[in-house]
Amino acid sequence: MDDTAKNNVTNKLSRVAYVDQVFDHSVGQTRQIKTVKASSNRNKRKILVVRRIFDIKGIYERTEVEIHSDRLAKVLREINTDVEGITLLATPPKAPLQIFYHNTEAFNERLRDAKAADPIDESLVEDLQVAVDFVDDEFRQLRDTLAQLLPSGEITWDLLWTLFPPNSLVYRRHQYIDDDQILKVRSIHVAEDKWDKSKICELNCHVVTDDGVKFGRAIEPFWMYIPEYLGSKPIADLRIFPLKYHPDADKIRAMAVERGRRFVKLKPHQLVQTSGAALSEKRDKFVFRPFPLKLETYGRAIIDPVGFRAFNPQTVFRPTVIRSLARDLDQLSEEDLIIITPVTLGFCFGIKKWAGFSLSRLVDVTWNEQAFNDLVLDNQKKMLVHSMIKQHSWSDNDFDDIISGKGKGLIGLFSGPPGCGKTLTAEAVAEVTKRPLYNVSAGELGVKPDVVDQKLTGILELAHKWNAVLLLDEADVFLHERDQENVQRNALVSIFLRQLEYYQGILILTTNRLSTIDPAFESRIHISVEYPELDGAAKRQVWTTFLKRARGVTDDLDVNVTEEEIDGLARIDINGRKIKNIVSGARSIAKERNEPLSTDLINLVLRVSNARITKEPTRINGHAQ
Repeated sequence: MDDTAKNNVTNKLSRVAYVDQVFDHSVGQTRQIKTVKASSNRNKRKILVVRRIFDIKGIYERTEVEIHSDRLAKVLREINTDVEGITLLATPPKAPLQIFYHNTEAFNERLRDAKAADPIDESLVEDLQVAVDFVDDEFRQLRDTLAQLLPSGEITWDLLWTLFPPNSLVYRRHQYIDDDQILKVRSIHVAEDKWDKSKICELNCHVVTDDGVKFGRAIEPFWMYIPEYLGSKPIADLRIFPLKYHPDADKIRAMAVERGRRFVKLKPHQLVQTSGAALSEKRDKFVFRPFPLKLETYGRAIIDPVGFRAFNPQTVFRPTVIRSLARDLDQLSEEDLIIITPVTLGFCFGIKKWAGFSLSRLVDVTWNEQAFNDLVLDNQKKMLVHSMIKQHSWSDNDFDDIISGKGKGLIGLFSGPPGCGKTLTAEAVAEVTKRPLYNVSAGELGVKPDVVDQKLTGILELAHKWNAVLLLDEADVFLHERDQENVQRNALVSIFLRQLEYYQGILILTTNRLSTIDPAFESRIHISVEYPELDGAAKRQVWTTFLKRARGVTDDLDVNVTEEEIDGLARIDINGRKIKNIVSGARSIAKERNEPLSTDLINLVLRVSNARITKEPTRINGHAQ
């Protein structure tokens, strides 16, 4: 650079001061040191003071800029609305050096507008010119380097910050739900990995979500960072990168908008069908904070952020809304919709867990209108159950006890040996009433009275709130007749009786020991159905039903089982639950092999499961069973 150029630069920067803030160990406090880059012109008022900050060990931390111009501070506030990490209302106002780089275009635009204004504000033009000249000088070498990297879509680790201006949109693949996500940058800084002490570039981002109390903007709870790397790297290979560098940016953006609209339209306690990856967490006694966990879901789920918050108050992956927004498509901007989280909170009935579901994997429920017709049950019993269930669902049920709230529930007792159709009947009840089936085993409640009381209260509250059919499977321990010897069991029965008094939903109890039930339950049971062992005709119907279901699960699966072969299967000494499991196993093998579901596959599953056969051998496809 020749002398003239140097003088021009010096004149342009005569209103910029440069200082270092260091720790003076001799006096035990920080002090300011002017640097060699500081202007020698002491007569001009400084508009900007550039301060490099070093820690107590003399290691460089960051650079901040003080703004000693009210006009320039006002411009910065207008440009950086909603930008965090800058204190432009302080005295004097301060901002990170990187903000000036990200504001380069905005400074030039404001300067052009100020020069074209009538009347012209000379002081504003002068101050903006100082800012433009400062940015041009400070980042000239940086821009030259980026001009070589960005055209090829690459970036070095030390320049990552240039890709992420505040409030810009970034993309990442959400690893726990296997889905695309767009976020808005909140801040970026260099940090130290807490595990191996290596350098990382850490990003904090905003999303829009429902935290169970409010809907609005929140801080994305997942730790997002880019580990230090050598040389340059393709931007699109980073674990999180600007949306504009995604090869399908327009497609991803459109998908996010549509997904955001769907999120806004979700109703509280909406029942959906789910499958695939979902988000949970694992707690380890050796780790202070729980860590996220990927799990597989299946079956039906209910959307319930409020319930999720109540039953999982310490969950780390549930963000807290910090700025409320109207949950109204007419009032939300496209950018608000784009950054709506792909995770929706609720409860999965298939795996009996609270989880964060991928909204993209949720579909509407298809109800089985023929569920009652498929039941292997005496027609009169079937009609009784169907009629009482439908009547309870339709009516307000004012015919209750004198005490308000008592007796409004519908309690059913299904008794019989395992695999005779008790659970299937409960499933049919849920289908015909178009309600979720909440299946709870007695073992999940425990045996300690205080624990059982607490858990049962929570389960009954959820079932009522969700308008679910509650199935308490193998409830013998809570139904057993009380005596003078077993005090703890008596307490369990008493707790259960008290809880039933005020339950207003549909509750189905199953038991294998009808003869041992406490007499106090007789007045609380509305429907009592006893199931016999399945005979040959009943087993034939069960085989037919599940083979029909296997065919209907997917359009590309054929079922090659003849009526004669079903007759042979019906002679096998096996209950309904095992029949269901065997057909399910055979179906899985058929899909894996891409072949029809046949008796050969059923035989394979039967052999593996060691099914007990009747004395008279049955031949299926020529094979003795």
